[in-house]
Amino acid sequence: MLKRPSGKDRARASLLPGVAIDKTSGRAVYWQLYDEIKRLILEGIIPAGASMPSPRLVALEFGCSRHTVSTAYEYLSAEGLLSASHGVGTFVSSLVESSLLNYSPAESEVQLARRLQPSNFALALEAGRMERDEEDPLQTFGIPDADNFPWSAWSKVYASIWSKPQRDLTRATSPQGYPRLREAICTFVHRVRGIRATPDQVLITAGTTQSVDLLLRSMLNEGDPVWVEDPGRPKAVALIQAMKMRRVAIPVDEHGLRVDIAEERAPDARAALITPSHHYPTGATLSLERRLRLLAWASRTGGWIFEDDYDGELIADGRPLLPIYSLGQNDRIVYMGTFSKSISPQLRLGYIICNRELIQHLTRFRYFLDYFPAMNMQPVLAEFISSGKLDAYVRRMRKSYRERQKAFASQIERHSHPEFELYRNAPALFQPLGLSEASYSDSALAQLARGHGIPAFPLSPFYFDVTPKPGIIIGTGRLPLEMIPQIVENLVEASRMLSSA
Repeated sequence: MLKRPSGKDRARASLLPGVAIDKTSGRAVYWQLYDEIKRLILEGIIPAGASMPSPRLVALEFGCSRHTVSTAYEYLSAEGLLSASHGVGTFVSSLVESSLLNYSPAESEVQLARRLQPSNFALALEAGRMERDEEDPLQTFGIPDADNFPWSAWSKVYASIWSKPQRDLTRATSPQGYPRLREAICTFVHRVRGIRATPDQVLITAGTTQSVDLLLRSMLNEGDPVWVEDPGRPKAVALIQAMKMRRVAIPVDEHGLRVDIAEERAPDARAALITPSHHYPTGATLSLERRLRLLAWASRTGGWIFEDDYDGELIADGRPLLPIYSLGQNDRIVYMGTFSKSISPQLRLGYIICNRELIQHLTRFRYFLDYFPAMNMQPVLAEFISSGKLDAYVRRMRKSYRERQKAFASQIERHSHPEFELYRNAPALFQPLGLSEASYSDSALAQLARGHGIPAFPLSPFYFDVTPKPGIIIGTGRLPLEMIPQIVENLVEASRMLSSA
C-alpha cells in the first residue's frame, strides 16, 4: 500500500515517486499530473487498492493549487483508474489489478507474433512480396534523378499558391481530383503521348499502385482470370492473387505480350494488365499487330485493357512509342500514368484516363477508400504543367537519361564481356542485362554490384510461371555520366570474380 510520509520524512520522500512536473513546458500541470499518475498505476508502482494522497498534500509538494490536483484526479476517476469514497479518501481502482494481469508490456516478439492474426488478404500480399529493401536506393533501380529537378521553382509556385490559398483549394474535397490538374493532365498527355481526353475522363490517384488497386477491386471479382506479363510486376501480381483472382501469366518476347498464347490460355479473361510501350522490366514494345489483336479481343469479349504507361513521357530513344489508348478505340482501355518517373516517387501523384462512365464508377468507389486525393501538391503540379516548366524539365532529363543509357551500353559493348547481353529499347531509367551464359546467379551479381555502389537488382524475381532468364537490372537514370566507365569496369570485375569463384 502507498503510505503517506510524515514529519521529517515528508520533506525527503515524494508522495508520488518518480513524478516530474515541468512548469515551463507550456503544458497544463493537471495534464502532466494526470499522465504521470496514470503511468505509475499502469506500471504497478501504485498498486490496486492503494490510498492516494490528498489533493492538498500533492499541491504542497508540487507547488500548485488543490484545484489542479483535483482536476487530474477527476480525469483519472472518469477513466475508472481511481475511485473516491466520500469521507474516506481516493483509492486506485481494484479493477486495475485484474487488467494488469492480462497485460505484459515486456511481451516478446514471438508472443506478439502468436497473438497477431493478419487477414488472409494481408498474408497473401506478404507471400507475393519481392525480397528487396525498397528503402535502399541501390535496390530501387527505377528512381529518377530528382537532384536535377527545379525544386526552387517548385517551392516558389507552392508558396505563391499556399501563402494565401483561394477558397476553392481550402474547401476542395472531390474524390476525382482537383479540376485544374485534371485539365492540365489532358493537355500534357495529348502533347507528349498523343492521347485525347477531357477533364471528366481523368481521376487523380496516389500513383500506379493505387490505380491498379482501384481498378481490380472495383471492376473484377474473385476467380476472374487476369492476363499478366511474364516477366512482369510482382507487386501487381501479388494484389491480383490476394484478391483471389486467377493470375494467367503470359510470356513476353522481343515484340511484347504473346497475345496469341493469352487467347489460348484464357480467352475469357476479364482484364489484361500490360506495359505495351515499354514492357516492365525488359523494355520490349508491343507490336502493332499484337496491339490490334488485343483490341479485337477486348471488343469481342468485353475484357478490359489496363495500360500502364509508367515512363511514357521519358521514352529515351525518341521513337514514337505511343500508347494503345492513342489509337482511338479506347472504350475498353484504361490508361494509367504517373509522375513518379518524370518528377519523383515522393510526389505520390498519378492518374487514370478512361471513358466517363467508368471514371464516375471509380470516383464513387474511391470515395469509400481514401475520400479524395491530398490537395497540397495538386494545384502546384497543375501550375507547373500549365506554365510549361514540366515540359522543359522532361525534355532536359529525357536527353540526360538517353545519354547515360547510351554511355552505359557503349561501355558494355566496348568490354565485349561474353556474359552480358544488352536488352534493346530499355526503359528510360534502367538497363537490363541478360546473363544467359553466366555460371553464377543473378542475385549474387546484383549483391556484389551493390557492394560497389551500383544500383542493381536481379531480373529472375520478375518471372512467375515462365522459366526465369537470369539477368541484372542497372539503374542508369541516377549514374553520373563521368562515372559510367568506372562503374562498368566494376560490374565486369564483379562478374569475373563470381565466374572464377
